[in-house]
Amino acid sequence: MSTVELLAWLPGHGHIDWGSVPDWFGGLGTVGTLLFGVLSLRREIRSRRREDRAARARQARLVSTSARIEGGGVLRVRVTNDSDGPVFDLTATPRVRTADSADEVVVGVSALTGPVDRLNGRSQGELFVTVDRSVDLTGYASAAVELCFTDQQGNRWRRRGGTEPELDLGVEPSRRRLRLPWRRGERPVG
Repeated sequence: MSTVELLAWLPGHGHIDWGSVPDWFGGLGTVGTLLFGVLSLRREIRSRRREDRAARARQARLVSTSARIEGGGVLRVRVTNDSDGPVFDLTATPRVRTADSADEVVVGVSALTGPVDRLNGRSQGELFVTVDRSVDLTGYASAAVELCFTDQQGNRWRRRGGTEPELDLGVEPSRRRLRLPWRRGERPVG
């Protein structure tokens, strides 16, 4: 079958109506409108995600720390919670720096005492971080603490000193605020 015979089978016997210039402009306008709508929706979704992240971090920005070396094996960490709500499950990872180096060394923790389970809003607490016996803190020039905590919405955060808080995605968020005093099917005591 030749090309001419194939074209004979088409409606219009090989003549294709491509429309007029106004039809083309109308089609391009429709495609342009759809493309503009999709791009606007995408921009709106990104903006709302940024706003959501900022709202989630609002409480975490109000939790800060300062650390001071106390003797050879203890760090005194002042944790300040300037938010209205409590924070839970506080952990501290000490990072020390020598005078001649800008690099930080992570130091292992052997004990952590203080308000570890809960720190109420508008309050301060002191954590005492006892480091591993193999480390003598008097040989280091400065110390900072990476504080991890769970906010009142159940988000787990990581913050070092005055840096911006980051979501700690490696740990499952605490469900402390959702915990009921009794389990399903049991009656409360009292």
